[in-house]
Amino acid sequence: MPSVNKSNTFAITSNEKWTITSQKYLLKFKRHPGLILLVWLWVLLPLTLGPTLIDLSEGPEPPVDLNQTSAGVASRRATPDGRPLIWKNRDRGGGEAMEFRYWDQGPIPFIGYTSDNERLECYGGVNALGFAVANTDAHNFATHGPHNDGATMWYALSKCRTVDDFEAFLDSADRVDVSGRYGYTYQVIDAYGGAAIVEAAQFGHTRYNAADAADGFIVRSNYAHSGPLNSLDDTWHGIHRHNRAFIKFKQAVETDGLTPEFILREVARDLSSIGINPYPLPFQGYYENNPYGAVPNFAAICRSTTSATLVIQGVPNGGRPEECITWAMLGPPLGGIATPLWVRAGSVPPEYDDQFESMRYNPPAGSRLNRSIIAWRNWAYNNVGSVDTWKLTNPARTGLWDYVIPLENWVFAKTERFLRSPDFNNDRLRAFQNETAQQIADSMANWRPFYNVTEFAEPVFSNARIILRWRPPQDARPLEARLPRGYYVYRSDEPFREFIERAYIGWTPDTTFIDANPLSNAAFYQVEAIY
Repeated sequence: MPSVNKSNTFAITSNEKWTITSQKYLLKFKRHPGLILLVWLWVLLPLTLGPTLIDLSEGPEPPVDLNQTSAGVASRRATPDGRPLIWKNRDRGGGEAMEFRYWDQGPIPFIGYTSDNERLECYGGVNALGFAVANTDAHNFATHGPHNDGATMWYALSKCRTVDDFEAFLDSADRVDVSGRYGYTYQVIDAYGGAAIVEAAQFGHTRYNAADAADGFIVRSNYAHSGPLNSLDDTWHGIHRHNRAFIKFKQAVETDGLTPEFILREVARDLSSIGINPYPLPFQGYYENNPYGAVPNFAAICRSTTSATLVIQGVPNGGRPEECITWAMLGPPLGGIATPLWVRAGSVPPEYDDQFESMRYNPPAGSRLNRSIIAWRNWAYNNVGSVDTWKLTNPARTGLWDYVIPLENWVFAKTERFLRSPDFNNDRLRAFQNETAQQIADSMANWRPFYNVTEFAEPVFSNARIILRWRPPQDARPLEARLPRGYYVYRSDEPFREFIERAYIGWTPDTTFIDANPLSNAAFYQVEAIY
């Protein structure tokens, strides 16, 4: 134990242990008679990881909000089970609160996702008759007019049965709305085998049937193929995202593997960006000015602003509309896990839509799943706004995806067993989807990054400085990148737990830090390694 003179030295001892952070530590500070304080020191050294504590309002933000959604539609002939598919990554600010909801205000009930504060807008969903729709912005169309894509899709889901119905609805809007509408591409499928992209310009639209495409599918980023193509810019229109999604879809079709599992794992979470392909993960190198193993993803399919993902699995030939499954993922795919939802269930689980719970947060942070996933998304980023791929997966198998992907695979296997069970009936859909969503929400709430944690107490004399000392964290990265470039030091007057507000007090390039002005009563410290 270090001696106590005019300063106290806190050192991590040799009996360090691997552990998982939890909320079981209730550390207290007590003032003792005289000039002695009992001080507990809480020091967290991430092994390959970053901040423990994530504020839901934090997270990387792009220079401008480009609303750069990516989406695709596949016909029955492109999928191994003959079920058409719609996929959409919604990009609208990575911290936006998103929820899935069940609506029954119109003639046809439906489920879909929307922003936390919206009640009459939907940005992708499916109705009880097997009609489904999603969309992207088309930035090479003129963007003038009153039509709102969320309101358009909300109306279509409550009224339409087929892709033809949707096109007729757009026809009527073309005729009666003299001021035009915004430019969008709509992905639509129905229970009769319809699967198409409808590109809606200011005063007209163009339909592309997925079955007529060479491989039976169509993908879109943020430009319409029926619009002007002579001045496309990759940053604004997402050419890279379009091409990357196309390649992924095509490879899957050629191997008879275009399934919801494949789309969620290989397309929705894809981190390939303009100028860099970091695969296989973890990325073992440097890109531009980013730390070792970190890549920017502002131009990737899985972007810094991706706020929700869905894959809608339509009706097979000869099937019934209630067989449609929405594979729903709230929050960014970096931290999300998809679970199944059915319109026939007549509701969505509270983990996806809980307005009362959301309003406990300021600003509202969405449902329980949305909050957890946004938190872990923020944690996966480093201090310069790029994704630390070693936090996602690493040779020690302690990354977020090392936990998330097996859980998602378990969900798909569980759902398949349920649907094939001899005891299956549609009246059990609600109980099954609710149970599965709760299990995943509980699993996400219980996961913690792996940390080196040391706790101990020492007496501190009045006006003394506190000197923190620690060993460099163990890391699985190659030797040349194993030592951190330095450390951020944080301080709090209560234990460090999720979402607590912490105060940054300094930076040090080595493993020593002096707090010359410690808190008068008590303090907890956290050290964050920066690679």
